[in-house]
Amino acid sequence: LTKIQRFMPNLCDTTYKCVGDPKEVRALHKILKYIDRRKTTIVRNGFGKWWLGNLVTKLGGKWEDYCCRGEITGYSFDGDVLEITQYTAWCEQEGVRRIIQEKFPGIKVYYREEEPGCEVYYTNDTTGSYFPETYFLDSYDEQLYFETIEEAAECVSGIVGCTVEATIDAIQEALEKYVEQKESSGEADSLPSKRTYA
Repeated sequence: LTKIQRFMPNLCDTTYKCVGDPKEVRALHKILKYIDRRKTTIVRNGFGKWWLGNLVTKLGGKWEDYCCRGEITGYSFDGDVLEITQYTAWCEQEGVRRIIQEKFPGIKVYYREEEPGCEVYYTNDTTGSYFPETYFLDSYDEQLYFETIEEAAECVSGIVGCTVEATIDAIQEALEKYVEQKESSGEADSLPSKRTYA
């Protein structure tokens, strides 16, 4: 007899930016507003009305056929870009993105996923049009984004108290030394992480 172990997935902070045909983007926004106004869930589940399976179902899909491990945590529409924020299990749930683009072929969904436990930081926005930040500094207190390596180096220089060369290796080395110094002197509260991602 073996006891079944259940593992809690790492939460991934996923952001979609839906752009393209204005009529289709407005129609997707209307679906989110419909879910928002509901008092109950569309499909019975343990997560509530914002479970990703409800969106898949409302878009005409069978939630069983798509990865729907997560929930919508917010959405906003500025007239051109519909942003949908989510907490998902481990990574971006590509099935949700896929069904949005199948239902609305005039929409392109750009996404950014951030899962610090397994150090997953990714976007499909290769031009930086919707997620211009290319560098990410993971801190215990906050997450910092930078469009250029020079911005990241300037920020880290301010943290460590000396000029840091604008390369990932130099930034990581400076942070590692800084953390080691703080830990050895007993000042380890709210230190920045030693990780920088490109």
